[in-house]
Amino acid sequence: MNKKGNYGIDSPGIVATLVALGFAMAVASRIVHSGWRWFACGLAGYLLLGAVGMLFYSKVGKLALRERLLDKIPWRGDEKVLDMGCGRGLLTMGAAHRLSSGTVVGVDLWKRGAVSGNRGESVLENARVEGVDGRVEVREGDVRALPFGGGTFEVVVSNFVVHELKNRADRRQMVAEAARVLKPGGHIAIVDFMFTDECVEDLRIAGVQAERIRDGFLSFWISAIFNFGLLKTYHVVGRRPV
Repeated sequence: MNKKGNYGIDSPGIVATLVALGFAMAVASRIVHSGWRWFACGLAGYLLLGAVGMLFYSKVGKLALRERLLDKIPWRGDEKVLDMGCGRGLLTMGAAHRLSSGTVVGVDLWKRGAVSGNRGESVLENARVEGVDGRVEVREGDVRALPFGGGTFEVVVSNFVVHELKNRADRRQMVAEAARVLKPGGHIAIVDFMFTDECVEDLRIAGVQAERIRDGFLSFWISAIFNFGLLKTYHVVGRRPV
């Protein structure tokens, strides 16, 4: 792979907010007195470090996470793949590079604010840049009501989409749809930092053998420590029995 696509900045609004609050606390640390000064200074450092961490993830970290997730699938090269909530095509391109004669379909509603430049045209542009445009398609569609028949795909993948669905019923429906379009013998791989235990439960109910795997020792614990143990990234991987 000589050229890399542009996969944008994840949650740009949150990054901007962290930067603004960080600088505000830095200014406050120059104004307040006594112990509050050190508190404001420490909070400023924490907020700015969070912004830097998110930018690093957007430009470097998520590419490595993509490969760790896709490594969980035993590829042949001729699969038909679905990327649910594809955004700018991070997993779409990663899967396309692992195919020889297969195809990848990226489906999304391209919600503004999820990632900068979030639109279907960005997926196609990245496919052209990376030389896989002959293996990539895009379809507008809701992950809770996929525009495909049952048993259409050998592989279904999804990257940080589950937590975007705010209620349990919607998350259950997304997972049910993923299971519905998966062929017997097909594989599924989902990554997120919230609700992954629900994914495993719902996949099993839908007839997919699934398990939850920690996303690498170092990245898992850096995420957990920085977020006070509240957010821990897991891979949910499964296979529909033949």
